[in-house]
Amino acid sequence: MPAPNPKPIRTGRKPVTIASVDKALAVVEHLLAVDAEGVSLSRLAVDTGINKSSLHHILATLRQRRWVEQDESGRYRLGPMTGRMATWWTSANQAASMLHPVLLAICERTHELVHLGRLYERDVVYLDKVEPDRPVRVWSRIGQSAPVATTAMGRAILGARQPSAAEVETWVSLVPEASAELRGRLTEEMQRVQSHGYAIEIGEDRPSLACVGVPLAVAGVPVLAISATMPVERADLPHLRQIADVIHECIAAADVESISVPVTLAD
Repeated sequence: MPAPNPKPIRTGRKPVTIASVDKALAVVEHLLAVDAEGVSLSRLAVDTGINKSSLHHILATLRQRRWVEQDESGRYRLGPMTGRMATWWTSANQAASMLHPVLLAICERTHELVHLGRLYERDVVYLDKVEPDRPVRVWSRIGQSAPVATTAMGRAILGARQPSAAEVETWVSLVPEASAELRGRLTEEMQRVQSHGYAIEIGEDRPSLACVGVPLAVAGVPVLAISATMPVERADLPHLRQIADVIHECIAAADVESISVPVTLAD
């Protein structure tokens, strides 16, 4: 006779946790806030409240599984496995599923066409969209790509990532027949992202359309953006700012796990 299935553990107070797993996850979560220089074992022990002996064993296990790496000076930082997790979180289906309700909320409040995009190598790729009830003179499809330097979503992501001058030149060079003003416009919009929390383009990607974009970070890395698209006739700066406000508010209200806005909306 087969053994009966074990009953689930019930404490009546709080879920049962495994201390070693909880501590390991606490270490990974703390390292999310550590820069590329890493952190020493002593500092990490103080910050996490885990004694050095236990922490050393936890880090050794995390290193073996490539969640953590250690440099020649003995400092610790996140390892390549966390990048794979971020890639999973930002996969087309996963990102679209998590953020679709946010797009619906933005569209309902703005009555504009709303897109979700992700930075894929050379381009921004549309992952999802929500169309308003009123007609919008724009054609787009999920899976479509667009230049990073000329789109509000691309500019928003780059503004949050703060690329070097050489990297900016590379992004501009990827635009076919780029105008002489493009480098200056891209730099201006990246600065707007840092100072105001959003980027815009008015008739630069498509002559009859304008967009405002807000960057999104997954596990602290800016790789996504949400934009609202409208005819240039409605795209004065106060209106674009109002829509940026709505995008920020809808993202904050949704409180999607591991998704954040890496910039602050200026007053």
